[in-house]
Amino acid sequence: MLYEDPPIAPQAGSASQNEEDARKELLSRCWPDGRKFCPRCRSQAPYQLAGGRLRCGGCRYTFHDFTGRWLNETGLSALKWTALAQAFAAEQSTREAAASVGISYNTAFKAFTVLRLALLALGADASQLLAPGAPLHPLLDASHTEERDHFPGTGLPVYGLLSRSQHIFVDLLPELTAESVLHFNHNFHLRVIRHGSILITDRYKTYDALILCGDENLPYHYLLRHPGQIFAESGGCPFWDFSRPRLRQFKGLSWRRFPLYLKELALRFNLRDQDLTPTLLAALCAPVPKFA
Repeated sequence: MLYEDPPIAPQAGSASQNEEDARKELLSRCWPDGRKFCPRCRSQAPYQLAGGRLRCGGCRYTFHDFTGRWLNETGLSALKWTALAQAFAAEQSTREAAASVGISYNTAFKAFTVLRLALLALGADASQLLAPGAPLHPLLDASHTEERDHFPGTGLPVYGLLSRSQHIFVDLLPELTAESVLHFNHNFHLRVIRHGSILITDRYKTYDALILCGDENLPYHYLLRHPGQIFAESGGCPFWDFSRPRLRQFKGLSWRRFPLYLKELALRFNLRDQDLTPTLLAALCAPVPKFA
């Protein structure tokens, strides 16, 4: 549920100067034609209840304007969500965003995670990453404790980087795992470079590179060094030049959260000459997808 917070000082260039304006902006993105429907059964024209709540005349479900949408995943007001989106667009760190918006670090961290999930959910491969059993599905569960996960070791997921017309596409490759990359390195002389917990390879089929984030159980010592430079580090993949220094800034990068950051960086790269704020707000206002 969204809670009303005291107004905070607007950031430079902010389109929303107060809570009412921010709420109107988010409402216009949630209901662009002004016609509301039930998020459960999709019936049209719910009727109004006291306190701003709505009730479906079909299934009797009671909800409010932001029920079932990403921005409802925290207790943040509309104004603070707008300010956080602007901070995220400006590439502020979690700590910087928390200070500028006036919230705790933990709240800002959760909000940034929700924002990254919302962006990822817009992609064609969202179900591969968010459905039950997929790498990111546990992050949809607020009661989940990531540290209790079983680490997959050589079963870690692998992603492909594909450049087309100055744009980058990041694909989960479910047929491949870290074990596959080690196998290709040993038996087919695929060059692999390590940067901390991240492994990136030379070109593979149509992809500029394969990339994955390792865990503590990955046998990094098993990698063989092959002569020559990988394509991504020879200037052949501008996205890697863009992403490599930014990936270093993410603290506590884990194999599970890695696709969140990778997809975020792909969006930043593809829209590098544009203001990201409208895209971020649109993603936050989208319904949280339901996967069987």
